Amino acid sequence: MSTAEAPAKSGGPMQRALDVVERVGNKVPHPAILFLALCVGVIVLSQLLAWAGVSATYEVVKPDAQAVEVVGVGGSSIPGEVLPAQPPQAADYDVVTETVEIESLLSADGIRFLFTSFVSNFMGFTAMGIILIVMIGVGVAERSGLISSLIRKLVAVSSPGTLTYIIVFLGIISSIASDAGYLVLIPLGAAAFASVGRHPLAGMAAAFAGVAGGFGVNFLITPTDAVLAEITNESIALVDPSLSISITSNLWYGIGSTILLTVLLSIVTTRVVEKRLGTYDDSVAPDADASDIQKADDSPEVDEDADSRGLRLAGWWFLGALTVILLLTLPPGAPLRDPETGSIIGTSPFMNSLIVIITVLFLAAGMGYGRGAGTIRSGTQVIEAITKSWAGLAGLLLLFLLIAQFIAYFNYSNMPQVAAVKLGNLIENIDIPVILLLLIAMVITWGVGIIIPQAIAKWALLAPIFIPLFLRLGVEPEAILAMYRTSDSPLNIVTPIMAYFPLIVVFAARYDKRSGIGTVIALMMPYFFALIGVWTAFFLLWYAVGLPWGI
Repeated sequence: MSTAEAPAKSGGPMQRALDVVERVGNKVPHPAILFLALCVGVIVLSQLLAWAGVSATYEVVKPDAQAVEVVGVGGSSIPGEVLPAQPPQAADYDVVTETVEIESLLSADGIRFLFTSFVSNFMGFTAMGIILIVMIGVGVAERSGLISSLIRKLVAVSSPGTLTYIIVFLGIISSIASDAGYLVLIPLGAAAFASVGRHPLAGMAAAFAGVAGGFGVNFLITPTDAVLAEITNESIALVDPSLSISITSNLWYGIGSTILLTVLLSIVTTRVVEKRLGTYDDSVAPDADASDIQKADDSPEVDEDADSRGLRLAGWWFLGALTVILLLTLPPGAPLRDPETGSIIGTSPFMNSLIVIITVLFLAAGMGYGRGAGTIRSGTQVIEAITKSWAGLAGLLLLFLLIAQFIAYFNYSNMPQVAAVKLGNLIENIDIPVILLLLIAMVITWGVGIIIPQAIAKWALLAPIFIPLFLRLGVEPEAILAMYRTSDSPLNIVTPIMAYFPLIVVFAARYDKRSGIGTVIALMMPYFFALIGVWTAFFLLWYAVGLPWGI
């Protein structure tokens, strides 16, 4: 990936500042080298902090221990691990008191961990598995021409203004499908903008802002909501065991925030990001032979009649696959319902299978379109489409390997937990008005988000600190959880430690070979400042007025 500087752009002070961010950021070494350096830095820092005897005692919400079956893998001397069929249920989380010390990665135990965990760290990096699985369906839909056809239809029914709002809104509500929005909607946003003569990086940024910046809220109930609510309830029990909140405790706030963010992020896209980017110059796109990453407009050409046949057959195949899934979900006792409660929403097998379901639906629709349009005529071509889509991700494998090691080393050292507890303890010793304490809690959440981007892991550390403190001050737990949602997501769009951030850099390189980390950070900074400013004010206004948070 080239890190050549982009030409300087003229504009006001903010645009010039973003240009500086882009130039400086693009001078950062290749992301793989950056994460290798971070690994070395964590190893050295862990030894220094261990010598200093740094530790922390805190209460944390954790799931019950999960049984892992060790099995032999044919043809390999390395044993395999079979994880439970489903992740821990929300009810499996309990509050425990722990004292942690910084663990040195240069001690005897630490060195053993460095060597023995290297393979398992990579195998346990879930983002890699999600990307490969989703790309089975998306790759076939893309290679068959279905994605390009759908983009053309979307553009045909949208005005230039509404297109931005649609992409941002779909990005925000995509959290219902876990991480699929990163893989499907972000490249679609770039391609949709490019198809109407707008800058593709602006479309990519708008979709990324919606998917990652608005991840904490939704019109609907998401799988994350159940876990966040249960972690909150376990923390409430530290103060008042008779009090609890439901999975819909932030529903009204989530709906209000979704509307606000759709408007806000769309305005930032059209009035700030696109103005800074200017007109797209396709001469900066990578040469076809120089990149193995497919762009959306590389799909096969089909005439109008073939496109119509393809869309009709794609619809029928999609409905067929959807019918099978509904039959496995809707009837009482269906296998995709929760086996104990019979529910569909929450931590049910259906919600935990959304990645696979989305893959199946895309695969069926893509094969149907390919059959109708004549772009895919055999099973061999389907396999070739999947293989080619995976080949386009080959450049990420080394990067994912290093990211997995960094996360594992960082967690082993206990530095994230100690840092979060130290920051949380600051708030308990400050005697100021509640609304200012809420602001400080949001700042602490932003700070912790730099080192712990994952929403559930971060709340598991912060909830036992924030919930008891604010409950004693008379703040309802629904408000505290809403505060966390508001402050959790914005940092996702500017921190390179976020698992999918390197993938966004790769998406940007599809359209501008000069793109680097700095390009993406500079693109997303206006969204970040808009989110922490406007969304924070929205939360404080909601709290001050006393509006209901949910059901």
